[in-house]
Amino acid sequence: MCLVIPNVHAQRIVRADTLQKSIPKDTATKSQDLQTTVFYSAVDSTVLDADAQIVNLYGGAKVKYGNISLEADYIRLDWAKNEVYAKGTLDTTTKKIIGLPVFTQGSDKYDSDEIRYNFKSKRAIIKGIVTQQGEGFVQGKNVKKDEEENLYIRNAIYTTCNLSHPHFNIRASKIKVVGKKEIISGPFHFELNDIPLPIGLPFGFFPYSQPKEAGKSGILIPTYGEEPSGRGFYLRDGGYYWAASENIGIRFTGQIYSKGGWGLGANSQYNKRYRYSGSFNLALNRNNSGSEFNPSTRTDFALQWSHSPRSLGNSSFSASVNIASNSYNQFNTFNTQQYLSNTIGSSVQYTKSIGQSFRSGISLRINQNTTTRIFDAGTDFNVGLNQIQPFKRRNAIADRFIDQFRIGMDFSGTVSLTNQVSDLYTRYEFDVYPRESNSQRGIIQKPFIPKNADDLPPGVIPLNGSTLPMLLEKAQTKFNYSIPLSLPNIKINPYINLTPGISWSGNMYTRSYKYTYMPSDSTVRIDTVGGLPKFSSQISFSASMNTRLYGTMRFSKGRLQAIRHIMAPSISLSYTPDYSDPTYGYFQDVRINNRKFINNQGVEQVGDIRRISTFDPRTLSYGGASGSISFGIQNTLEAKLKTKSDTATKESEKINILDNFGINGSYNLLAKEFNLSNLTFNANSRVKQFDINIGGNLDPYLYVPDQSFAVVGRRTPDLMIGKGEGLARLQSFNLSIGKRFAPAKGKGDKFSKNASEAQLKQINRNRDDYVDWNIPWSFSFSYQFSMSRAGLAPAQNISGMTFQGDLSLSEKWKFSFSSGYDFKYNGLTYTNVSVHRDLHCWELNFNWTPIASPFFGRASNYSFDLRVKSSLLQELKISRRRSFYDKGGF
Repeated sequence: MCLVIPNVHAQRIVRADTLQKSIPKDTATKSQDLQTTVFYSAVDSTVLDADAQIVNLYGGAKVKYGNISLEADYIRLDWAKNEVYAKGTLDTTTKKIIGLPVFTQGSDKYDSDEIRYNFKSKRAIIKGIVTQQGEGFVQGKNVKKDEEENLYIRNAIYTTCNLSHPHFNIRASKIKVVGKKEIISGPFHFELNDIPLPIGLPFGFFPYSQPKEAGKSGILIPTYGEEPSGRGFYLRDGGYYWAASENIGIRFTGQIYSKGGWGLGANSQYNKRYRYSGSFNLALNRNNSGSEFNPSTRTDFALQWSHSPRSLGNSSFSASVNIASNSYNQFNTFNTQQYLSNTIGSSVQYTKSIGQSFRSGISLRINQNTTTRIFDAGTDFNVGLNQIQPFKRRNAIADRFIDQFRIGMDFSGTVSLTNQVSDLYTRYEFDVYPRESNSQRGIIQKPFIPKNADDLPPGVIPLNGSTLPMLLEKAQTKFNYSIPLSLPNIKINPYINLTPGISWSGNMYTRSYKYTYMPSDSTVRIDTVGGLPKFSSQISFSASMNTRLYGTMRFSKGRLQAIRHIMAPSISLSYTPDYSDPTYGYFQDVRINNRKFINNQGVEQVGDIRRISTFDPRTLSYGGASGSISFGIQNTLEAKLKTKSDTATKESEKINILDNFGINGSYNLLAKEFNLSNLTFNANSRVKQFDINIGGNLDPYLYVPDQSFAVVGRRTPDLMIGKGEGLARLQSFNLSIGKRFAPAKGKGDKFSKNASEAQLKQINRNRDDYVDWNIPWSFSFSYQFSMSRAGLAPAQNISGMTFQGDLSLSEKWKFSFSSGYDFKYNGLTYTNVSVHRDLHCWELNFNWTPIASPFFGRASNYSFDLRVKSSLLQELKISRRRSFYDKGGF
């Protein structure tokens, strides 16, 4: 209930279970300039002193004024002074103070021993305060609060531990909490479990961690340690964090080593809500290692840029750039995935659509292999018209057969270059006019191949300013187009569908070539024909049919009730004309020499004839028209079992015996030989939670020994089954078996629901940095076997196993490991062991990699980490990491 208190000279005690009253601003308190109504209540009793204008509230007292609320076991309201005073009371039974004041203003909450607050001046005096500010907690004995919500605290501590008696804290004689922005302190020192440490600074600055901002600028304290076999003692990852704006934050860091090495880095995170997000990293390291008598110097760099669009508009831009020196991952990173990876790839893409019909896009890609040192880059673009239905009528009630006809268009181009030199760039299969010498047969231009560096494999040239012009000259340019046509489906009967199709595609060239045989020296002259762009076209026709068949075998005894076999056969026919026929203008029959011989028709012939592409002298055609029948069949086996329990809700249950087993192949009706293609098969199933996958390739043709083909032998056009040699030869086979053991998740499921989208993305990007404490144990393994061989050559087998797991020794201890075994080399592969200890507000991590690479002798390492969990105080850490350039061990 709400009661208006008049200004009378009387004293009255009112007792009730819960009595609510209010003082409106238009009565006795009007002269005191209160801006809104004050509500108060008490569970035990309310005592009003009208002469002194004081209200005493006992037991579960509450006062509310605007966005301010106060709860305590005792509260005194003084209307003459516009003050409220609150404290706890002594429980005569337990001899403990109960009902200590809890003061709340907006989103700020203050626990205290006593509090005195003035409604008019908005100032307060607090004793024994405990309040959360950002990610930290502030405690103090004597506190003053001003009208701007600033706190002035004496004998204060600041911590990120949320316990009433924290494990660690920063103790200062004076601390000022400035609004909701930052905490500033005078001279302070650290305390660990109430033990003062000789670590401190003359002043402190602790910004709030605010998710909607990029944070606050400040100094980053470096990590210190030693690499005894590497770069020596170090200070690294120290520098400055600059909150450039609300959406951008940049970390400028550096590192220095006692052996003269140094490094610089910049790490930026940016985010525009509902638009885009990304990061940009740049690192440059100068590494000096080795002994005084055998020094080693190496300069490494790395650049990463990731950009993800979130816009739903008609255009988007995305980037994933990763460029680094070949040795950066080996000597400058301790991330497991980066350490083991030997490929670095980058891509930048931009797409734009116009209405619902047109689309366009352009992309840039760069890839490098740090082992082979091969570098390739390219630019791709495309423009297209989404498929439309030209014959479909507007506002039609029903579709006609022709309405299903669809047509579209795509045009794309590629420009690519590489530093791998091969004969494809320089040689042809004929002698080119004018002939230079017999030792240079087939060479149209002498390639310039610079002398390789000592660490580059043959055929790979360094990428620098002197070689770049040659690489650009050898760049490959391709343009192609396609016009996809979708024809209406034809239903032959209720169970068989016929799908016809037409594919129209081709290429565009900026030049063409004309070939002339020169009988004087048996060479071929190549003339370049310019002019307008030239187009080549290719049209193919296809038709496919598919259906689904079911077969069931029933049983009357035992738990097995039935087995169902689902078979899905498919067959398709395709036809492509012989576009190598010179009448189309895409190829030219050219005489290449003066050799005399008897041809297949038994007639003497002078000169070999080659059919050469008029768009690329390196392309020769030996084919013709293609008319292929492709066939395939997919199978599934299911079983129906009686339930074991009589009380089960279902009488039977269905299980999959074989999830899938398929075989595919094709037959070319127009080929002169080798009509039948290789047969591929695949199967997968899940047996008692074991995932099993099988695949392989069968060659149906007979191989015979032939010294000209070494151990592989010569492939003949005779089928093996026709010669009594079996159905086919197994050319490749692969098998994988995997299983994960873990108890059912409990509270781990709740974590994914409560975590924000940003947190989940961060965890998924950095799985190695997180430990799942919700699962008491887990173990998974995977076995892989693969076999491949060419013809009659001996088979090459690869067999290995990988396994990983973790175990919670208690609620606070976690042990995890990952390793593998190579059965070919009889040795362990990359092995890692980790121990994690949850120390409530701290965490302890020990990470050991005893085997980084047993076959290449790469560095192993171990690290010891003790740090505060809060991201606000990441500088309070003990971190030590050592590197060894051997096969492992401490």
